[in-house]
Amino acid sequence: MLPLPGPPPPSPLTGFGRILERLSSLFEVVLVAFLGSFIVQGVLAGAGLSPMTGAPELAAFMWSEAVLTVVILTVLLRVRGEGWKTLGWTSEGFHRESRIGLLVLPGLFAVTIIVGYLFHTLWPQYVSERNDLLDMIRTRQDLALFLISSIFVGGFKEEIQRAFILKRFERDLGGIWVGLLVWTPLFGALHYVQGVDKAFGAGVLGLFFGLLFIWRRKLTSPIVSHALYDVTTLLLFWSLLRNR
Repeated sequence: MLPLPGPPPPSPLTGFGRILERLSSLFEVVLVAFLGSFIVQGVLAGAGLSPMTGAPELAAFMWSEAVLTVVILTVLLRVRGEGWKTLGWTSEGFHRESRIGLLVLPGLFAVTIIVGYLFHTLWPQYVSERNDLLDMIRTRQDLALFLISSIFVGGFKEEIQRAFILKRFERDLGGIWVGLLVWTPLFGALHYVQGVDKAFGAGVLGLFFGLLFIWRRKLTSPIVSHALYDVTTLLLFWSLLRNR
């Protein structure tokens, strides 16, 4: 296990300049977290469309939101004179990090099973018997769209987004652990459309992806583990659906 790196060097700014720097980082966090989704939803609403109409519409919404979020994130990094490398985007140790992402996969499914058991046992009133998103998968084409989304939106976009937010908290907003504490429930809440139990489970998984990033300080392992988890979940769902 690699030792956790120390905190970033202190900012040279003090007083009012430091306050402005922190407010700027908070503003960037809000933009990266919500602006992409807000813009795409606004465009769809203006056109009288809904992403929940079907799998193609939902995939188009997710891909558009992901692309826009990555663009916003990249612009903010460039404005600060930074790049994706500051978020851990590097080929260094790629094979080792990929193996770590693969090795944690069984633990993610174990967590999912435990969360599901707890909800069925302790809070059955919050258990969602149906998942509106998965119910959209009716054909192989729908499955292909969701698999691509799992890799691009889930594995790639959400982990780069999480890394950006955690790094901004680490530098200017109270520390990386505060960022993890703040972003974990928000990440879960963004999955509320799937039900309370699924949103809670997503938050717990997001916590583990965040811990993995903090441990490794590279994006490869969380991207691999997140993408593989989502892809495996979809394939299992499709197999069970076809066997009904």
